Amino acid sequence: MEQQEPSSPGSILSKAFDVLGAFGPELRVLTLTEIAHSSGLPKSTVHRLLGRLTALGVLEPHGAGFKVGLPMRRLASAMPIESLRQSALPHLGALHHWSHRHVHLGALRGARVVFVERLMVPGHDLPSAAPGTDLPAHATALGKVLLAHVPEEEVEAALAEPMAALAPNTIIDPADFAAELSRVRRSQVATARGESHRDVTCVAAPILIRGRAVGAVSVSTAARDATVDRALRDAVRVTADRIARDNRKVLAQGHEHWFPGTV
Repeated sequence: MEQQEPSSPGSILSKAFDVLGAFGPELRVLTLTEIAHSSGLPKSTVHRLLGRLTALGVLEPHGAGFKVGLPMRRLASAMPIESLRQSALPHLGALHHWSHRHVHLGALRGARVVFVERLMVPGHDLPSAAPGTDLPAHATALGKVLLAHVPEEEVEAALAEPMAALAPNTIIDPADFAAELSRVRRSQVATARGESHRDVTCVAAPILIRGRAVGAVSVSTAARDATVDRALRDAVRVTADRIARDNRKVLAQGHEHWFPGTV
């Protein structure tokens, strides 16, 4: 039998990330079989990787399965955006309490918006993106306010690919979307009605640090909700401004390099 060549370090690292990618907000504990099925890797490969990842503390045994290791929390806390999340939590909580709606914090990565935090209304079945989830920026209120406050070349790069429709009202025409971004820049608030999901309306405002949106805040409600009024838009904008104010204080304490800026 021909002996197989050992996997390269790059291949091993890629497969390790495939294993980690099997976990998620609704998949916190997984068995070897479930990880192999989700990752598409052979069970023997997953078994070897689980042994190594467990020894490193990246994963931990949990009953008959495995979970992401608690030491990984240190890596999450090392991200510059964790400072933004921590300072945002009290303000997100206040907005959540006042609005009685789902509240989200997001950031832009390329052409997609990544959800960083969410506060949900208990018992409410309205769809809500979990932290770590990413969606096309053009289809979300969060994405609109983020794209409206980055350099033009970044907008062009983010929208270089065709814009897919996620819901009936998703804006997919580049000219229409450019006009939408202009409106968002003027008002400092974006609204998406049935654009990421037919049943959801979102209102978002940018968190501006040195002229750049390093994140954004949104409130989501049912598309049929008729109370998306000026008071709600103002509350979202004020929340974002307060988060920006607190973060400017943090950056002034010697952490200016944590977030880039355009001015």
